Amino acid sequence: MRKIIILLLVVFTLVSCRKESTVSDFPNPNHRIAKSFLQQFETVWHGMDQGYVFWGADTVDWDARYEQFQPIFAEFDSRPANHPVSEYEYQAAYAGLFEGLLDHHLMGMFYSPKGRFAAYVNPGQNDYMHTTSARAELEKEIDHLKKRKDLIKFIGYEGDDYGEVTIPGTYFALIKGKKSGELIAYFRFTNFYLNDIATYHSAIPNGVSAQAALKAFYGPRYWEGINSQASYANNDSVVGIIMDLRGNGGGNTGDLSPYIASLSQGTNLVGYTRVKDGFGRLDYAPWAEYNIYAPSARIKTEKPIVVLADINSVSCAELATMLIKNLPNGTFIGERTYGAIGALQPNSEYMHDIFFSGCMGDQDFMKYGAEIYRYKDIFAYYIYTSTFHMVDKDHNPVEGVGVQPDYEIRYNRSRLFDDGKDIQLENAIYYIKNGRILSTAGSN
Repeated sequence: MRKIIILLLVVFTLVSCRKESTVSDFPNPNHRIAKSFLQQFETVWHGMDQGYVFWGADTVDWDARYEQFQPIFAEFDSRPANHPVSEYEYQAAYAGLFEGLLDHHLMGMFYSPKGRFAAYVNPGQNDYMHTTSARAELEKEIDHLKKRKDLIKFIGYEGDDYGEVTIPGTYFALIKGKKSGELIAYFRFTNFYLNDIATYHSAIPNGVSAQAALKAFYGPRYWEGINSQASYANNDSVVGIIMDLRGNGGGNTGDLSPYIASLSQGTNLVGYTRVKDGFGRLDYAPWAEYNIYAPSARIKTEKPIVVLADINSVSCAELATMLIKNLPNGTFIGERTYGAIGALQPNSEYMHDIFFSGCMGDQDFMKYGAEIYRYKDIFAYYIYTSTFHMVDKDHNPVEGVGVQPDYEIRYNRSRLFDDGKDIQLENAIYYIKNGRILSTAGSN
């Protein structure tokens, strides 16, 4: 018995001497309800400390952020009733806490029952953004496409939302090639929710139109990939393909195999991913291959494929761009993409528990907004952040950097809106016809 008592004393002594960073006081940020500004801050800070997957690459000093902002949130709690925390102060505190973090998917939502207001942060920054929205550019680019003199066929569907289902805009075109009888097949879609068209089309107004572009490019069973000779993509008269992902906001990675990998011939190593394997800040599992497999219904020739992408191409659109760029017959023309490529598992209720990383907090906050807390004394929060850290096939960073084009053709607003020239598309067409881009003078 004496030996057992001595052994227990040794164990307790070792535990009491354990470094603070080994085990956090907040083992699961999803299971803690904050009742004050400071408790909310502590929950958020520790949740990010444990569950943010980019600490091995991020340059932000997270410990210094704690020392800087912990007193600010503590002071919020000590405010007298006649000097309440303002919405501006609350917003500024969280914006400062998250400023400059690498994750370009990152979004934070925080609610104060004291003031009945919310703060929102989205710290991902880009060094060049278009002056117009992706939607405005899309409309202008499609308008120019429909007016082309070498256009043979055009099918377009503007997209819609059906309940909680996003139906992307889909656009198909046939453009004359260099020689008589040659064609270039063009396909564009605005989000990676193409499978929803197959699933929900019968209940959606104009659903047939939503399918039409997909059927023209891929064939009648478009959700399986490219059907041989039943699609323009595999038609012998088509000598080149343009996959236009400009302004594509991403979506479901389940679309990647039938709609992107069907342009390839087999297994496609896109890059490598890793997750956390513990609550320690740098507890990472080994890097694992991220492969996207071609379906059995795939293109049978190695005709040139150009992917068009830009700074408004995000997430799944960037994965698709990487896949096509890596193909022996693939070329990326356009701009560096957005750089939000860390894969997500947004259901924080269980995914964070499995991977020790990713989204955390009350997911209903994101789904229903701050109104659901209006009569509750809860300092709610939700953080939308990547579950997986990803690098490209050469282990180069992509998050916050984007995918670099083979031929950079920067967006030119004046040429698009004033001169009626879509110079990025012009270069893609010229490349398929001639194996090179236009001269610099013709591209600006």
